[in-house]
Amino acid sequence: MKVSVIDLGFNSVKMVNYDVRKDGSYLAYQQEGVKVKLGEGLTKAGYLKGEPVERTIEALKLFRDVIGFDSIRHVLPVATSAVRDAVNKADFLRLVRDQTGFQFKVLTGQEEAFYSYVGALESTCVPTSLFFDLGGGSLEMVYTENYSIKKVRSYPLGALRLSQRYSENGVFSKKAYGKMEDHILDVLPEKKELGMSIDTTLVGVGGTLRAIARYEQELSDYELDKIHNYRLDYPSVSAIARELYRMDADELAEAKAIGSNRVDTIVAGSTIISLLMQKLGFDKIVVSARGLREGILSAFLRDAKTFYSGSISSERAKAHVTFACQVEPLSQYAFSLVRPLVSSGLMREKERVILSHALKQMSDLPSVTNLSNLFHLIIDEDNAFLTHREQLILALAIVHTKKEKTVDWLFARYRSILEPQNMRSIEKISACIVLSTILERSKAMARLSISGKKVGIRILQGKQPVPAMLVADALRNFERAFNVAVSCQVNNAPKGQPASVRVIA
Repeated sequence: MKVSVIDLGFNSVKMVNYDVRKDGSYLAYQQEGVKVKLGEGLTKAGYLKGEPVERTIEALKLFRDVIGFDSIRHVLPVATSAVRDAVNKADFLRLVRDQTGFQFKVLTGQEEAFYSYVGALESTCVPTSLFFDLGGGSLEMVYTENYSIKKVRSYPLGALRLSQRYSENGVFSKKAYGKMEDHILDVLPEKKELGMSIDTTLVGVGGTLRAIARYEQELSDYELDKIHNYRLDYPSVSAIARELYRMDADELAEAKAIGSNRVDTIVAGSTIISLLMQKLGFDKIVVSARGLREGILSAFLRDAKTFYSGSISSERAKAHVTFACQVEPLSQYAFSLVRPLVSSGLMREKERVILSHALKQMSDLPSVTNLSNLFHLIIDEDNAFLTHREQLILALAIVHTKKEKTVDWLFARYRSILEPQNMRSIEKISACIVLSTILERSKAMARLSISGKKVGIRILQGKQPVPAMLVADALRNFERAFNVAVSCQVNNAPKGQPASVRVIA
């Protein structure tokens, strides 16, 4: 099934076309965006003006043709702050419907916050968070504790809105910039107003935040081409905001991470994010590459009737996120191997978590013989639970099960992200992947006895014969990875196979 989501904002209109799989997962296969500046002049008169409206309708006609040519039956058009705040909203919506056929759903500030939260948190899975979505016309914020929504706020602090108010085409005088900073700090909430827990994580979405993340990655020669789940610290965000303010329009346009399309909004947008972190006391921020459009799609896929006829509630938003963020447990066969390793301290809990995700991801991978292609297939998948470093460990552990030498040069390539001790984790997880796969296919349980550097493994015969020689080979890698001596016995082995497998380090 193909679904198209159209997001009409204050600064731009975007269309993303998704291929939805039978299991409900989806993949964006086409993205188009046009900088129509629909909200241009809105703050002064309260009316959507003629030229921005014409630009918007022309862009929507293009989207209509793309959607029709691709035979997409399900189209979800939503509009946010520019249309929401306009005095002539009804006239505009009627004109759009008559000329393009699109019937837009205008989101309230709260609905916009909820949908953005669902899209971002389904793909980051942070239970207690302050989430924000910075757009061209407004700033939405959602505070949650254990996925329960406690506070929802919407502020008129959009990047384009403030740029139009305080700058000349994105260029700020010192006096105007100072006034904008004072205004932002005055509008942003106090920390006590939100009543945040001390373990709250800041999660953000929006083009400005992604641009800041890319800019930092360029400055630091970050080796992983990935924005989602990237972490930025406050000193870096603050320094980048100040640096962007000092740059002129040509310098901003030449910056690859910024580009000409964001020249007139990046200074205001980066200042909003920097001051938000400063005022609310956050030293780090998690970047989400998913937000409003993914939240709209997710809500539609879960309950199309409610999406069309009603609005999203805090309870429904929580249900969407908690369902998506359920951790898939290890199979009973893998669990029988891994639990004693964690209990004894031979394997760390985080290594167990990475192993669990690796086994799940392996089951969804296509057959690939080129290991470099395999690595990139794995690392390109967004993981809601793992940092970039942990995702690299996962990908390298899977590749390690195929060929150790390939891991050596890949590890060297990403050495600025990885730590030397991560190689041991890769080896441990790889060894457990191989043994867990054997147990899973044989439907066999493992019983471990661990004493210091000695590990005894008894494999209880399952529905399928346990391949003793494969077990022996896997255990040799297990010994090296965990630095232990292993003895193994396969109970009730079929006739013709040894009942006991002995491995000597």
